[in-house]
Amino acid sequence: MMFYIGFGLQLIGLTTVGICLFSGMSKGDYGQIELVQLVGGSLVFYVGNFVRGRFQS
Repeated sequence: MMFYIGFGLQLIGLTTVGICLFSGMSKGDYGQIELVQLVGGSLVFYVGNFVRGRFQS
């Protein structure tokens, strides 16, 4: 079960970073919101990676 929670966290993190990149490209500039999305999404992705690796059987 924890494997799937970790996988879900990875998907959420990857999606957040993708939204950040798309938002920055469409506006032409990256602001504070995009920075928070990038850092937060990366953090969620790596937490998911840790959880997924830790509980993989």
